Amino acid sequence: MDLENHHHYVGINRDGLTLGYTKRNNGLSRYPENSFNMALYIDDQAENVHQHQKLLANEIGFDPESWILPIQKHGRGIAEVFKADAGTNVRELSDSLYNVDGIFTYDTGLLLTMNFADCVPVYVWSMKDDFIGLAHAGWRGTSHNITGSIINTYHGDPADLAVMIGVSISGSRYTVDHTVIDILKESGLPKGAFRTHDSGYDLDLKTVNKHQALSSGVLPGFVYTSAYGTEDLEKFFSFRIEKGRTGRALAFIGRN
Repeated sequence: MDLENHHHYVGINRDGLTLGYTKRNNGLSRYPENSFNMALYIDDQAENVHQHQKLLANEIGFDPESWILPIQKHGRGIAEVFKADAGTNVRELSDSLYNVDGIFTYDTGLLLTMNFADCVPVYVWSMKDDFIGLAHAGWRGTSHNITGSIINTYHGDPADLAVMIGVSISGSRYTVDHTVIDILKESGLPKGAFRTHDSGYDLDLKTVNKHQALSSGVLPGFVYTSAYGTEDLEKFFSFRIEKGRTGRALAFIGRN
């Protein structure tokens, strides 16, 4: 299973579950030109983001008033969210849900969201009840086992969960130094997660987060890895490749 192509996002819509990752084009932003930026914290006009929110909402069937957006800091913070949190940081930023890189809920009718531009979005959902979760896994979050941590918040059997490792930069387009590899080794690097060469190490963060999901008890047949990557600049934003001068995508998951 992979994410399906839609107008403003790649994602899945089935059996009451909606999840996805927005694309870069067909937008109003000038950062870069005509892009579909979904972040309020970069050099863009808020009204552009609000219009993009409306367009995406019409496409996926979740009004922005039902969205929840934490303020991510590449850490290990995880929060359970509820219907009372709906709208947090969506139309304007606040101090709520600050320093949170994983959110989960058992409430339906909510859309869990986060901004991305290379890091790995990890989507988690239960096949037995209404649990859903979303984690932001850059190399720092991965070193904190953010994927395992969001899975471990589930009150039931992790064998009843499914996980999608989403759109991100990885492999030959994600070269890191020995410091990053050494830190990740402390939290457990699976075989084949990086390749050594003269310029450093090509790191496959998707493989590392898949390993964390499996190590947390999710069954192999229910851990999916998207083939999409942010190195495809025709479709997605990449902070690394574009040296920070680009927009941000929105990863999202919700249940009706």
